Amino acid sequence: MRQALLHPTKPGAVILLAVSVLLTFGIASIYVTDTHYAAGNDGPANAARQFVYVLAGTALAWVMLRIGYHAVARHAYAIFLIAVLALVPLFVAKLTHSSFGGLTPPRNGAYRWIQLPGFQVQPSEFVKIAFVIALAWYLRYRKNYRRFFGLLLPFVLSAVPLTLILLEPDLGTVVLMGPVLFVMLFIAGARVRHLLVIGLLGLAVMPFAWGQIKGYQRARVTAVLLQSQALRHDVIEHPDKYEGFVTRRQALEWAASSGFQLVHSKNAIGSGGALGQGWGKGVYVTHPLLPDRHNDFIFAVIAHQWGFAGALLVVLCYVMIVVAGARIASATTEPSGRLMAIGLVTLIAMQAFVNIGMSSGLMPITGMTLPFVSHGGSSLLSGAVAVAPLISVSQHRPFMLAASPFEFTAIDTRSVHPAEQPTRVPGEVTPWSPTRDPTHSATVRH
Repeated sequence: MRQALLHPTKPGAVILLAVSVLLTFGIASIYVTDTHYAAGNDGPANAARQFVYVLAGTALAWVMLRIGYHAVARHAYAIFLIAVLALVPLFVAKLTHSSFGGLTPPRNGAYRWIQLPGFQVQPSEFVKIAFVIALAWYLRYRKNYRRFFGLLLPFVLSAVPLTLILLEPDLGTVVLMGPVLFVMLFIAGARVRHLLVIGLLGLAVMPFAWGQIKGYQRARVTAVLLQSQALRHDVIEHPDKYEGFVTRRQALEWAASSGFQLVHSKNAIGSGGALGQGWGKGVYVTHPLLPDRHNDFIFAVIAHQWGFAGALLVVLCYVMIVVAGARIASATTEPSGRLMAIGLVTLIAMQAFVNIGMSSGLMPITGMTLPFVSHGGSSLLSGAVAVAPLISVSQHRPFMLAASPFEFTAIDTRSVHPAEQPTRVPGEVTPWSPTRDPTHSATVRH
């Protein structure tokens, strides 16, 4: 049964509550982080702009709730194609080193944004949502990915947007979409041994990939390892041992170059203590010691102002979203809805994990924003686009007169000896299987 639009289900209400708390943390932190020294905008102006993005995201989410997730999913391939095509101008701009009259303005050598009247759009933020929706629609009734070579098509199709995004370059989004693909394939029923083989093949090509990525990208990875004073000392004393991996100069200049943001981010987090310095207080709020503190490193600012308590509350909000999303998926027997919910929850969780790990010095700096908290229109709008289908799935839960999705009854019983085949009871409902025509599945709404 479809729930009233303004009365979401219990897990949907939990998600809305968590997102509201995160948005409040974000706007409050952006308001007090003056960026006038860097971009000509002060904190209040950035916060006002963020509030406008919140209103726009709310309107967009409301429209998607009115449409319903299944209506969106039916156009999944067209949505995915449009999203991928939006990456093409950025790819051409990167190859030609042209901004096309300001349409694709570069930022620190990266071509990730398309300039529209009054605001910029980052297409990669929306590609990852379109990727989840398209993959959920593709996997919903298929069985070929139960075989090793059947996994090739999802990976090949994923390689197209991943390559375009990587060339912008935007390594963070590429790192994010990989785990989402694996999780969705696993939930859909792909065999673990096949996924492990593909994962091992990926690890095998990493030495080759290491030589192909840019020097500054390698420096971001080594910066995390160089946090170890013992390693820095060893590199300085025996640079030949680390040739091709890190240089003596990088070890000597780590704190002032590749490790600069890590040092100050960890200092900001640690100096917050249990309850923090207070809203708008503390050296990392009043002084521009931490670059990108209003977007990429906003978690460090939150911990600095509100201490361990504030940081823990932020983490708990993401845990609430993940738990509520998992509950929505587990209560949904319609395959595309279940896969979409799992994919979107994984996407939000992985992005939060990468950003918090980056701010804490546990992961390389990738430019990944903190969902619903960091400053940025594309990030906030893509978050709204991710949350709306989750709530929509919880409101539209068709009950299928069938077994749970992705049990693959018809496939798995083929290897069973005929004498061990289960006997069907007359009048018993036949379990759903991916070999059955989905259009003949009886459904009722509850």
